[in-house]
Amino acid sequence: MNPARLRGVGKQMCGKLAAVTLTLGQGSDARPFIASCRIDGDFFTEPASVASQESEEDHGPVSRLESAICDLPLPLDPGLALEKLDRVMAEGDGQRVVGVSPWTLVTALERALPDGLVIHGQGEPDRLSSAADQTFSSHSQPDQAECRRRWSGLKLDLIRDRPRQPVMQMAMDQALNDAVAQGQLPPTLRIWNWGAPAVILGRFQSLSREVHVERARSLGFTLVRRCTGGGTMVIQPDRAITYSLYLPLDFVKGADMIDSYRICDYWLVRGLRMLGIQAGWQGMNDIASPRGKMGGAAQRRLPAGSRGPGGLLHHTTLSYSVDADLMAQVLNVDPEKFRDKAVTSVRSRVDPIDRQTTLSRQSLIDALLDTLPSLVADLHISSPAPEVEQRARTLARQRYGREEWTAQIA
Repeated sequence: MNPARLRGVGKQMCGKLAAVTLTLGQGSDARPFIASCRIDGDFFTEPASVASQESEEDHGPVSRLESAICDLPLPLDPGLALEKLDRVMAEGDGQRVVGVSPWTLVTALERALPDGLVIHGQGEPDRLSSAADQTFSSHSQPDQAECRRRWSGLKLDLIRDRPRQPVMQMAMDQALNDAVAQGQLPPTLRIWNWGAPAVILGRFQSLSREVHVERARSLGFTLVRRCTGGGTMVIQPDRAITYSLYLPLDFVKGADMIDSYRICDYWLVRGLRMLGIQAGWQGMNDIASPRGKMGGAAQRRLPAGSRGPGGLLHHTTLSYSVDADLMAQVLNVDPEKFRDKAVTSVRSRVDPIDRQTTLSRQSLIDALLDTLPSLVADLHISSPAPEVEQRARTLARQRYGREEWTAQIA
C-alpha cells in the first residue's frame, strides 16, 4: 500500500473550508484502511478548552472527528460516513466544530481517496449539501434594536494599546480574554497597533498549505498562530486596523454563532456607516462592502465555571489599504475557497476601506472610536493591568513564540 499522504478539500456555500490529509495502511487480509487522518481548515471550535490546559495537540472535537474517520471502512460509503460524522459532531463534551458540516468532510474524503476506494452513486451528499448551504446563507442583517440594547448596557473599558510585536499581540489577546472570563476585568475593547509585519494563521490551518513560508519570511513577515479559528491574515502595520473585544459570555446570550459575530461587530459597522462608508456582514464572519471583503472576525469562548462567568474573545481585522500583489506572493490559497464566490483570487476578493474614504488610517480609527459614546453609555479609557502584561509575556514565551505552536499543523 502506498504510504503517501492523500489530501482532499471540501467547502459548503458561505461556510468554511476543511481539508483531510490521510495515510492508508494494509491489514493482514490485504484490505486497505485509513491509518491516519488530520483535519485542517479555517473553521472554528466552540467553546474553547480551559485556557491553562490548552496545548498544541488539544483539538477537542476535531480529534474526535479524526478518530471517527480512521474508523470508517474502505471502500468509503459516503452515506454511512455522513451518518457517522453527523453523530460525532452532535456528541462530545459540549465542544463543537463550527462552520463545516458532515457533508464538507465527506466531500473532502471523497476527493482524497482514489476512485476505487469510494462507492459512488449514493446521491445523499448532494441533499445534505443543500441543507448545509441553507444554514449559512439564511442570515442577513442583525436586529439593530437588539444590538443597540446589548451595547448600551455595557460598562466598557477602552484600551488604545501601544505597538506590540505579533507574538505579544497573540499573547495579550489570550491574557485579556482569560482575565475577563474569570471576572477579574470589566468588558474591554482594545485597539491594536502592530509593531511589525505578520502572517497570522488560524488555529486549525495548515502552515504550508496556507502560506509560502520561506517567501513570507524573506519579505520580513513574522509567522504566528492565534488561538482562534478562521483564515489567514496578512498584516502590514500601516494598512491594517485590528481590534479585540473581551466580554462576559452573557453579552451574546441567546444568540446563535452567526448572530454573535454581527452583535460584536455592530459598533464597527455602525461607525463605518456613520462615516459614509458602505459596510455590512457577509457569510459567517466577514465584514464586506458591495464590492468585496473588507475584513474578517474570529471568536473564542471560555465556558463559565468556578473561576468566573466565562468569556468571549472577538477580534476583527480590517483592510484599510491593500498591497494585493504582496498578499498573492505570501498566501497559498486553495481555489476551493472561491468556489461559492464570484471571484477567482485574493486580489479580486478584497475591497479595502481607503477606496471609500479620504481619511488616513489613524484618522479613521479616531473617528470610529468617537462614535462609541453615542452607543455605550458607560465608557472608560484604560490600559492593560501589569498582571495581564506579565501573563502575556509568559504566554508569548511558552506558547505563541514557539515554533512548535506555529508549525503544529505543518
